[in-house]
Amino acid sequence: MHYPELGFGGGKSKALYGKEGHLGMILIKFAGDKSGLEEAMRLGEHFKKENHGRKDWVRVQAQTLGKDNENNPNLVKFDERNGEKRRVLYGYVGTAFDLDKLDFDTRKKVVIESRREYKPSM
Repeated sequence: MHYPELGFGGGKSKALYGKEGHLGMILIKFAGDKSGLEEAMRLGEHFKKENHGRKDWVRVQAQTLGKDNENNPNLVKFDERNGEKRRVLYGYVGTAFDLDKLDFDTRKKVVIESRREYKPSM
């Protein structure tokens, strides 16, 4: 993942697939240390401030009933600078409740830690 226009350059992306194919979601994995957590939190806050956080994604999913409509302004915006359609991104920091959305290989590599109890390794 590299979005210099947003001020984010770290993290590795991985498309998420289910039995029916692509789930329309991408997992961004950050470093497993304090800097990775901070960057993930910053990105999550960015989306939340733009009204593109978890609650907004849930609302859009309920409105679209899982249909990908290129004319829906919640999903696609027209970029007047270059005349192209551009996907609207939504994002949030995942929790233990999101693990069921991950594939088996990713799930078995994940370590869950409480943000409140997070102690960076020295």
